[in-house]
Amino acid sequence: MTGPASKSYRKFLLTEGGPTYRLETRIGLIRADSTRLLRRALLSILLTWFPLLILSTLQGNATGHLVPVPFLHDFAVHARFLLAVPLLLLAETLLGPRLAHAASHFVESGLIVGKDFARFDDAIESGLRWRDSAAVEIVLIFTAYVFTAISQVSTAIHVSTWYALRSSAGVLVTWSGWWFVLFCVPLFQFLTLRWLWRLFLWAQFLWRMNNLELQRVPTHPDEAGGLAFVGESQRFFGVVLLAYSIAVAGVLANGVLYDRYPLPHFAPAIAAYVFVAVAIVLIPLLVFSGTLLKTKRLGLYQYGTLGTEYTSSFHKKWIIDQRPSGETLLGTGDIQSLADLGNSFAFVEKMNAVPMGPRTPIHLALACLIPMAPLLLTMMPLAELLKILFKVVL
Repeated sequence: MTGPASKSYRKFLLTEGGPTYRLETRIGLIRADSTRLLRRALLSILLTWFPLLILSTLQGNATGHLVPVPFLHDFAVHARFLLAVPLLLLAETLLGPRLAHAASHFVESGLIVGKDFARFDDAIESGLRWRDSAAVEIVLIFTAYVFTAISQVSTAIHVSTWYALRSSAGVLVTWSGWWFVLFCVPLFQFLTLRWLWRLFLWAQFLWRMNNLELQRVPTHPDEAGGLAFVGESQRFFGVVLLAYSIAVAGVLANGVLYDRYPLPHFAPAIAAYVFVAVAIVLIPLLVFSGTLLKTKRLGLYQYGTLGTEYTSSFHKKWIIDQRPSGETLLGTGDIQSLADLGNSFAFVEKMNAVPMGPRTPIHLALACLIPMAPLLLTMMPLAELLKILFKVVL
């Protein structure tokens, strides 16, 4: 690709690299011209949900009354492996190219000038080296197993299930339970942690961009000095939040239906989760805050000085002194210039300290909350819930 100065550079594709990506490419799951998303999503279901169904059926725990929570009645397992894992794979197709385009836009928009092209290249090369690191993925896999062990203790249902039979003698893990703990949950945790690692690499790239001499303009109409495109790209992390929130909603559904916790019991935890999840996604944007505030402050001084000079001349010409001979007030360009100067100063005043609009945090919060909405059915019938929604809308 080429920028305004015929600059060539590598695409910052955070989702197209690493040992697991190379393995998928080698076995034909990913091709250069296609991510084969549908095939990879179906394979993830065949390797997770389907074996659990078969193994639990063989032991009589898929349906029936042998355990209080049979496999087909476990909301958490369906949410994770039929919806969340495929969505985490879908996020690679949606988010990866958008982040790469946002990275390229720093050059294509003229924010980066020629003397900083080498540092821009270094930032991309550094990020892609860490993306391809085998050591990092080994650490992520190890951490995924640690988190799996913790999650099985903290989110387990306190009755016998298709994956663990509980009695006074202790806990007996079923066949499906071993596959669940040794492969399925670690896979989900790994995919989630890999997205956190990619978010960190993106944050590191933004930090390095902020250290360049970006050509920020305080009167830029995006009200972020020309950087609002970064916040717009950040909004697409909502797909990752949606996937993880679906898994969380499945765990909460089990807690409500089988452990008999009322939904309001989880309200503080849900609120805290939404706040933390949205904050984690938005924190990378804060690297520009100091620079944008400085740009705004300088712009207010500069355009304030220009405004004083122009309005003083306008006032002297049209109010104090006699109007110039042969020039009428009606239709003069002085009035339009005065209005344009006012609009420019207003843009500087409205400049944001974070390069994003109000829609970005709202969309991210909705991505966290929408999967929780079906849980309201545990508190009231669907007909009553629909009546309330119609009243709100109408």
